Amino acid sequence: MNRLLPTLALTLPLAASAQTQVSIYGVLDAFAGRTATASAPIAVSAVNSGGLITSYYGFSGSEALGGGMKAQFQIEGFFRGDTGESGRFPNEPLFSRNANIGLAGSFGTVRMGRIGNPLFIAAGQINPFGPSTRFSPLINQVFTAPGGNGTLGDTGWSNALQYASNPVNDTTFIAQYALGEQAGAHNNNWAGVAKYVGKELAVTLGAQNVRFGPGIAAATPAQRTYMAAASYDLKSVKLFASYTDHQTKVSERDGHSVQAGFTVPTHGGLGRWMVAWSRMTEDARGVPEFHRDTGALGYDYNLSPRTDVYAIVMYDKISNAGKGNTYVAGIRHRF
Repeated sequence: MNRLLPTLALTLPLAASAQTQVSIYGVLDAFAGRTATASAPIAVSAVNSGGLITSYYGFSGSEALGGGMKAQFQIEGFFRGDTGESGRFPNEPLFSRNANIGLAGSFGTVRMGRIGNPLFIAAGQINPFGPSTRFSPLINQVFTAPGGNGTLGDTGWSNALQYASNPVNDTTFIAQYALGEQAGAHNNNWAGVAKYVGKELAVTLGAQNVRFGPGIAAATPAQRTYMAAASYDLKSVKLFASYTDHQTKVSERDGHSVQAGFTVPTHGGLGRWMVAWSRMTEDARGVPEFHRDTGALGYDYNLSPRTDVYAIVMYDKISNAGKGNTYVAGIRHRF
């Protein structure tokens, strides 16, 4: 990181002379409080990083190539603001959020490299708590739930190819394919998301297939996930709802989640109440059916266009295990 910044600083003047636009940006999000979940019911009091969004920094740029075509790149890495360490966890690659390059034009955008999982990004756009892996009931259950039937695969995929269409009648489509790059293994992953975003109504349909072991195609363990979601903005309140289904081969695990929630703007749009609930139900071979309920209530207030403060209460309960309550307050700054 320390060696990278001087190098970028030296190259920026050259980039400008070639009419390349380069941006440096990121988010710092930190919170303090008491956290406990159903899978970790012993409460922990701490200052932590990444409440409403995982803290990250990034560099992106584009160069006009003529004929309406542009070259684009993204380089983004996570960090833990409470300790100053790189990554979401120890030994995570430096640019694990995004590291890709591509071309954009009238045909859409094609990129390759390390790319955000389109299903995770879509899920973060259709629930009141956004992409929060800590406090969004939907994200917490579907993508980060240990012991539950959370969606397999990371929030970003390496060795990936992606096509994203330009909007047509407020509708976009994203298709992504990640190569396993292991000899003799059929562990390639794919995902597809279609989104309609109108003035009031938004609808999302998505699916992904993740393989998680070597072997011939027919025997490689895999999980397929389907998601359908919608939101409707009534101005005085915005409503959210979604349904997610997970089917895992080999273990014959079948799980599904139902989410409902809403946001209410306050103080002329500077603040908002956030309310969400999600239930994950799972059935697997040789395991009794169980369900997990997660609910959250929060308030977020913008001190400026780039800085906001928030407070959140979350309840988490697994029917055949423990429960946990979370109470936190945090601050987020975008740069």
